[in-house]
Amino acid sequence: MSAARKPADTPAPDSGRDQPEQHGSEHYWRLRQDILNGRFPKGAPLLETALSTEYGISRTPVREALGLLEHDGLLERAARGYRIRSGTSEDVVEIYEARIALESEAAASAALRRTDLDLARLRHQHELISDPSDEHAARAANFRFHEVLWHAGHNATIVELLTKLNARLRIYDSGPPSSFGDPGVLHEEHERILQALQGHSPDEARAAMRAHLQRSLEQRIRVLVGSGEHVPVH
Repeated sequence: MSAARKPADTPAPDSGRDQPEQHGSEHYWRLRQDILNGRFPKGAPLLETALSTEYGISRTPVREALGLLEHDGLLERAARGYRIRSGTSEDVVEIYEARIALESEAAASAALRRTDLDLARLRHQHELISDPSDEHAARAANFRFHEVLWHAGHNATIVELLTKLNARLRIYDSGPPSSFGDPGVLHEEHERILQALQGHSPDEARAAMRAHLQRSLEQRIRVLVGSGEHVPVH
């Protein structure tokens, strides 16, 4: 019997229609989203039989979905079935570093390949982030800004890799949320990225995104250190 579930949270910003097509199974996507939304406690066993009953499907698609989620780095084998992986602060820092490399290139690609519709979508999310009245909505818009930018680069491989890295980060990084810091600085950083995309300037877009994400990493390290986590020094 599986562990008691936590109530499902509000759907995460990456649960929309722009998911990459690396896996076609709706059962994979459903289980993946439930894991990212915190529906199953960390460390609790995820068993084929229990999940099959819970989702009202046979064990075969459950087995396939669990195997794909293990490959994605979200699950690991346990004595009984699978369990959600627990990441360390080192894992969090490494994922941030990989994201900086990939998303900087996504920004450069977007400067060359973005459409007017891509730019309008980015502008819309940028405006939502600027509204300080709802921090939860601002955080969702901030994530969505980056996700829209991934797609604006029109490189399916980069989108797939960044989607997987972000999913790992969401379950590995259980520390307190980072502050946005100075909203004016965030606004200026995003504006520089948008200006580079609008001007079709890949070098400027790459540099602006790298600086933006490097500041985000430094903020995250400060939060991890403040919470008593060991953070590697490179």
